[in-house]
Amino acid sequence: MIQFSTWEWIRAAGFSSYFLLFLSVCLGIIQNASMISRNVRHVLFQAHQMMGWFAFLLAFFHGFLLYFDDYQPFSIQEIFIPFLSRYQPFFTGLGIVAFYSMFFIFITSDFMKKIGRNIWKTVHYLIFPSFILVSIHGIFIGTDSKETWAQYVYISAVVCFFVLIVYRFFYKATPKSNRSRG
Repeated sequence: MIQFSTWEWIRAAGFSSYFLLFLSVCLGIIQNASMISRNVRHVLFQAHQMMGWFAFLLAFFHGFLLYFDDYQPFSIQEIFIPFLSRYQPFFTGLGIVAFYSMFFIFITSDFMKKIGRNIWKTVHYLIFPSFILVSIHGIFIGTDSKETWAQYVYISAVVCFFVLIVYRFFYKATPKSNRSRG
């Protein structure tokens, strides 16, 4: 039987969370593109939400497991209070701040009708700096960050993210009358 150490689970949860967050953010950005049909938008929206929730749950699992790690154990305070960690406090804190912003985004999404679409949308844009924070967190303290494959993953994700952000804001600047209906 294959046995995995706590550290392997921590790494797997962190990297999987990052990848799902990346996919969720990308789907969230492109789902309203004019070239996307209404039926495809619905599927993209469902995938966006599902991947976002799984990214959040895996991020929680990633942090939770740090409490049980034998090599570099974290206290409950270090897991939940940003910049308090003894291990790489700044970069660990960035991950915690990003986690809290994801939580805030999900909570406001559940109450969108009560708080209004404009407030929800403003809060939802927190995912953009959060993705950058998570990327920095992973690049600087991820165990696999020195590996070539991990560097390619981070570089590709960040470049793709910025390309989609540029597209999103260019697309937003296009008058609605010029957009084709899907």
